[in-house]
Amino acid sequence: TIMPTSAETAIKNLSRLGGNTTCPNCGTHSKYGFSTICIKYYTFVCNNCKSSHQAISHRCKSVTMSSWEMGEVL
Repeated sequence: TIMPTSAETAIKNLSRLGGNTTCPNCGTHSKYGFSTICIKYYTFVCNNCKSSHQAISHRCKSVTMSSWEMGEVL
């Protein structure tokens, strides 16, 4: 396997994996994956569920708008 050149590239690749294209909370499917990760559970979630997680103080990070370090991805 070839290692991605950056944490951002790695996280984008992970978002497109089959298991990450269905929201674990509500079952919504996205062909290209979701753009938010709930940090508490390290799961890719849809925008509706992101709002629910934030309402109960779970930290969420954007796949594209946040800075990522390899330690968070691996």
